[in-house]
Amino acid sequence: MDTLKVSAWLALVLSVVGVFAKVARYMRQHEWWPFFLYDYIAVVLLVIGALMVLRSGAGGRWLAAGWGFGVAMSYGSFFDHLHNWTNGIGTDLSFERTMSYSVGVLLVINIIGLALTLWRPSPVKSGAKPVQVQS
Repeated sequence: MDTLKVSAWLALVLSVVGVFAKVARYMRQHEWWPFFLYDYIAVVLLVIGALMVLRSGAGGRWLAAGWGFGVAMSYGSFFDHLHNWTNGIGTDLSFERTMSYSVGVLLVINIIGLALTLWRPSPVKSGAKPVQVQS
């Protein structure tokens, strides 16, 4: 299986897990209305990209966009929660610690997904030389 299809399957699995995690987090802590949409935008990009790759063998542009969007979101979130946790900012430091760990894992998964989408193995080079035709 090539890396693009692995990335597509990973995107589908992460999208399902991500939607459940987002709903659970929203039930614990409400977010201002435009910010809760970011995760769903990433899920839509990942699902569209994954389905295009798996069904039609597309090149993975939408999939790369979804992974890139996820990397950007989780990068900012991870370092914000890590900053709050390590500096003792906020009323619930156990929440900040939990979010640092969980978003850190998501950051790593998003980076791996993006790398799998963008990485293309080089064509196999054989030792044979091309045949030249003399006239």
